[in-house]
Amino acid sequence: MDPTIAMILKEFSLDEYRPIIPRELDLGEPLPPRAGNLVKAITGMRRSGKTYRLFQEMDRIHRSGVPWSRIWYFNFEDNRLAPITPRTGDDVLEAIRYLGDTDPQDGLYLFFDELQEMENWGAWLRRVVDTTKATIYASGSSSKMLSKEIATEFRGRALDFELLPYSFRELLASDPDGTALMEEKAWTASERARIQKRFDSYLERGGFPAVQGLPASQASALLQSYTQRVVARDVVERHNLAKPRLAAALARKLMGLNARQLSVRKVENDLRSAGLASGRGYLADLVAHFEDAFLLFRVKEFSLSLSENTTAQPKVYAIDPGLALANSKAGACDKGQRLEGAVYLELRRRCPSLRDGAISLFRTKEHRYEVDFALGDVLDGEASQLIQVTEAMDGPKTSARETRALWEALSESGLDEGVIIVGNGDETEYEQGGKRIHQIPAWKWFIDPNRP
Repeated sequence: MDPTIAMILKEFSLDEYRPIIPRELDLGEPLPPRAGNLVKAITGMRRSGKTYRLFQEMDRIHRSGVPWSRIWYFNFEDNRLAPITPRTGDDVLEAIRYLGDTDPQDGLYLFFDELQEMENWGAWLRRVVDTTKATIYASGSSSKMLSKEIATEFRGRALDFELLPYSFRELLASDPDGTALMEEKAWTASERARIQKRFDSYLERGGFPAVQGLPASQASALLQSYTQRVVARDVVERHNLAKPRLAAALARKLMGLNARQLSVRKVENDLRSAGLASGRGYLADLVAHFEDAFLLFRVKEFSLSLSENTTAQPKVYAIDPGLALANSKAGACDKGQRLEGAVYLELRRRCPSLRDGAISLFRTKEHRYEVDFALGDVLDGEASQLIQVTEAMDGPKTSARETRALWEALSESGLDEGVIIVGNGDETEYEQGGKRIHQIPAWKWFIDPNRP
């Protein structure tokens, strides 16, 4: 038995990580241990809380009556392990069987954190699944454990769950005052102001767990370091790229474009002016690598979501509003952009079962007006919901501009109702020609998961 691995296993205690703030990512009911089980894999950007989601599941399984001698956690990112090979994984299982001292027929619950650090992790885990009576959970950061790679490695024998940084609702629920505010049914003016203030703070520092409670300058520096680490390790190092300065500059540029359309041609010209020349094909590949590493997402027009060969410019959305702000030039990523980006991320949380492209930009045919989000499977050719996002509805001109796009989109899509999420504004409704638009304050929409 490897003494270092045995020491790491014995050192771990879940009590050292309490309190464990519950995440809303639903992993379903734990499967009974058996050989050939489905693996549940949690993927997402570094530092988004995947480890604590594993801890939450371990706690849940223990409370159901499973003794700790059958529940084991191992972090493959521990620097005492290098190099990490399938032999390392075999040594982990050997130590677990020795230290657990349980009947093999009882089965184990195994939690493998940062498994992508192991060479040939997919082949090793397939072997463990086939030969071990266990229920297995795994986490993976970066592009080394992509949804498409999990699907390829396990061919229908794994379930992938995407974990984003904290939502606004999760942040409120993390302390008693916030929980009490969410449970109110009729808020006073003072309570509404308190929630609005906390929501504005969320748009500034975002939802990465470790930045909560830090002074603004420290939070910004930490978020910048997250981006630098993703670019260095999950993009440049993984893909063996020869232009790290270009990759870092492009990442900062894209953070400033949060919730705006991406023109690779314009970005190429801007970088060239800064002395960082590169071809558009290379830049397009970098953008795809950033998306693989969960740094950002691209959203296409609804009618073009299935087409890879289109000249339409997608919008880009950062993985977190605070990350976008911290890594942008002053004034490049305004509050309205961060609000729209936060809405997009919330839609991803609320619609985890939708296919890729089911959250799209909708552009009307008649006047080419833009509606920020259309929900619906493009294979069906129909949108099921239309959502517009704006920072404020502070005058007749703004109201007319924001509603006209929705009215035209509702008419063309055949839908009867649409939604406007407003950063600062009241709840109200508009009616026209038998159709209705619901205007909802952003903070209220974010804390109510049943809102459209």
